[in-house]
Amino acid sequence: MGFFRFERRGIPVALSFLAVLALQGAAWAVEPFKIREIRAEGLQRLEIGTVLTYLPLAVGDELNDNTSREAIRGLYGSGLFQDVALNRDGDALVIKVKERPEIAGFTIKGNDKIGGDELNKSLKDLGLAQGELFKRELLDQVQQELRRQYYANGYYDVDIDTHVDTLPNNRVDIKIQVTEGPVSKIKEINILGNKSFPKAVLLEQLKLQNTIWWKLFQKTDRYSKQQLGGDLEALSSYYQDRGYLQFNIISVQVELSPDKKDVYVTLNVDEGDKYTVKSHRFSGETVLNEDFLNRLVTTPDGSQFSRREATESSDRIEAALSDIGYAFAKVTPLPEVDESKRQVGLNYYVEPGKRAYIRHINFVGNAGTNDETLRREMRQLEASPFSKSAVERSRVRLQRLPFIESAEVETKPVPGADDLVDLEYKVKERQPGQVQFGVGYSGSQGFLISASVSNSNFLGTGNTVSVTAENSYLTRQLNLSWTNPYFTSDGISQTISTYYRRSKGVIRYSSGFDYNVFGADLTYGIPLSEFTFLRLGGGISRTAIQTFPGNSSDQVLDFVINNGTEYNEYQLRTGIARDTRNRTFFASSGSLSRLNIDIAIPGSDLTYYNASIQQQQYFPLPYQFFAEFDGTIGYINNYGSTHGVPPYQNYFAGGANTVRGYRDGTLGPRDTPFNNPFGGKLRTTAQTTLVIPLPVVSDNKTTRAGAFFDIGNVYGNAGDFKASQLRQSTGIAFSFFTPILGLLDLSYAFPLNPKPGDETQHFQLTFGSGF
Repeated sequence: MGFFRFERRGIPVALSFLAVLALQGAAWAVEPFKIREIRAEGLQRLEIGTVLTYLPLAVGDELNDNTSREAIRGLYGSGLFQDVALNRDGDALVIKVKERPEIAGFTIKGNDKIGGDELNKSLKDLGLAQGELFKRELLDQVQQELRRQYYANGYYDVDIDTHVDTLPNNRVDIKIQVTEGPVSKIKEINILGNKSFPKAVLLEQLKLQNTIWWKLFQKTDRYSKQQLGGDLEALSSYYQDRGYLQFNIISVQVELSPDKKDVYVTLNVDEGDKYTVKSHRFSGETVLNEDFLNRLVTTPDGSQFSRREATESSDRIEAALSDIGYAFAKVTPLPEVDESKRQVGLNYYVEPGKRAYIRHINFVGNAGTNDETLRREMRQLEASPFSKSAVERSRVRLQRLPFIESAEVETKPVPGADDLVDLEYKVKERQPGQVQFGVGYSGSQGFLISASVSNSNFLGTGNTVSVTAENSYLTRQLNLSWTNPYFTSDGISQTISTYYRRSKGVIRYSSGFDYNVFGADLTYGIPLSEFTFLRLGGGISRTAIQTFPGNSSDQVLDFVINNGTEYNEYQLRTGIARDTRNRTFFASSGSLSRLNIDIAIPGSDLTYYNASIQQQQYFPLPYQFFAEFDGTIGYINNYGSTHGVPPYQNYFAGGANTVRGYRDGTLGPRDTPFNNPFGGKLRTTAQTTLVIPLPVVSDNKTTRAGAFFDIGNVYGNAGDFKASQLRQSTGIAFSFFTPILGLLDLSYAFPLNPKPGDETQHFQLTFGSGF
C-alpha cells in the first residue's frame, strides 16, 4: 500500500531531510504515477480543502521525486502541520497529517512590574493568543520578548519559566511563571579620558544617574540601553558644541554585580582638539541673496566651532526659503576640516527643491464649527506660494479661538505634482456652549449663586452669546452680551452688551453705601496689523447711590454732598493692544501689551478718566519651565466740575489677581471713621510666576502649578506713591479647569513685609466665574 512515507516533527529538520533527499537521488526514488484521487487522514479542525490549498498537486498530476518534495515543502510551509506523511493507495495519494495544536489559553503570573497593553500586543504579534496555532519555538520568542521588556525597565534579575499542558481535541494551555528580582540600579557612572571638562559637569549632561540616597522615587538610576544611547549622543553634542569636532567615545562598558542588583557604567572618551571656524560659504542653489544668508548664520569666522550653531543656522536658512515657497528646502552644513590648523570651514549646501504652491486647505475635527469660521483665520491662502511662517501663524490663530482646544497642521504633497501641497489642519474642539447653574466663591464677594447660558461658537459661526445672572451676599447682577469677531470681512469685531448691577459695596467691607447701575456698551476691535488692535467704543449708564446716616463713611458722604446721588454717564472707550501670545488663556509664550483709556465725556453728570497699562510676558526656560510676568498700572482721576472719583470706580489691591497673601481688596487707603478699605486712584501691581511642569500632566493648557512673587499696592493719589509701601509676597499657586466649578485658583502665600493693620491671608481660593 505505502510506497513512500515521510514523517518529521519540526520544520528545520524536515528541510534538512529534503536536502539529504535531494542529494541521495535514486536511493529515495519514488516510482512515478498519475494521481487519480487525493485523500487526507488525521484532520481534526481543518477541512480537506485547506490541505489542497497548500498542496502544489492536483488530480491528474504525476507524483515523482520532484513533485513529492514540493508537496512536503508546501504542506510544512503552511505552518499548520506538525507531522506530514505521503502514502500511496493504488492510484490515490493519501496525505497523513498531524495538525499543530491550538492554543486554548495562556496565563502569565508574577509579572507585577511589566504588563498592560504594550506587553499584550507584543505577545499577540508573536502569535501567543487564544485560537492561534502553537509552535514550540514560540516559547523561546516569548521568553526573549519578556526579558527585553524587563531589561528595558532595569530588571535584570528575572527568571521566566514556561509550561505547556496538553488538552483534549489537540489543544494546549500555556503557563508562564515570572520570578522578578529587584530593579538593577546604577551604582556608578565613570568617565575616563576627559581633560577639558570635569566629570561632574559631564555627568550633568546624562539623564542616567547613579543612585542618590535622598531621592525617594528616583527612576534615573535604572539602567536602560536605549537611554544610554541617548546619553552618549548628548555627551557628544556637548563636546561638539564647544569646538571639539573630533570627539569620540572609544568604548562603553556596562557591568552587572554578581547579584545583578548593581550596574556599573564606564565611558572611555577621546576629546580630540578644539577647532575654530575658518570660514563659511554657501553652495548649491542658494536662491537668496548672500548678504541676507550671512545674517542668518551665527557661525562667524574665527568663532569657536559649534555643531548646534551650525545646525540652527541651517534651520534658519530653511525657514527663510520656506517663507518664499520652497516647502521642502534642505540645507546641510558640510564641515571642511583643516587638521593642521585645527580649523573648520563650513559649507552650507542649499537644496531648495521646487517651489511649492498650496492646492487645498482642509480642516479635520470641526464637527461643530463652520468651515468658513476656521478659514477666515488663515494667513496662508490657497493657490499662493507656501510660507512656513504663514502656515504656523494660521495654526496659532486657530488655537487662540475660545472654542478650539488645540490645532495641528500637516503638509501633504500632492501625488503626481511636485510643486503642489495640501494643508490639513486637525483641530480639537472644546465644548462651546454651556448651561450652568452653580455656586462659587470669591475672596471679594464671598459665596455666590450664578446661572448662565453662554456659547462661544454660536451655530458654528464663532460668535459669542452670553446671558448671566448672579446673586451673592453683596451683589446682584444680570449681563447680556453678543460678540461678532468678524463684524466686517476685514476682521473688525463688534461687542454689544447690556448690564444691571445692584451692590452693597465694592468689596466685602462696605463703606456704608449701596449703588445700582444699568447701562449698555458698544465696542469695536479694529486690527491695525497681525498682532496689534485698536479698541474703540462707547457706553451709556445710569447710577444711583444710597447712603445711610450714621453708617456711611466721611468719604462717601463728601462725594454725595458735592455730586448728588444719581448720575448719567456717557463713556468713550479707547485703547490699543499688541498680542503675540500662543493662546489667549494659559499661554506659554509671547506677550500682551495693552493701554486702555476710558473717559466719562463732558455732558455726563460725572466727568473722570481711567487709564491702565498692562504688560504680560512669557519667558521659556530649560526643561519645560517658563516664567510668566504680569504687571499693571492703573490711574483714575476726575476733571471738570466733578469733585472726587466715584467710590465704586476706585482701585483696590490684595487677593488672587493683585497681591496674594493679603485679603482681597484690603490694601491701600481706608475710610473714616470705620477704617474699612476704600480704595484709591493709583494701583501698581506685578505678579511673577515660575511655572513648573507637572509629571502627571502632559501639557500646561488646562492645569498649572508654579511658585510666585507678587508686589503692589493702592495709593489715594498719584503723589502718594512710595516704593517702600509696596507690599510683597511669595508662595505657590495652582490653577485648573474643573467640569463643575469652572476655573479654580488656589494659592498659599507668605506676606514678606506686612505693615501694622494689614489683613493677611495665607490660603486663598477662588472658583466659579463672575462678571
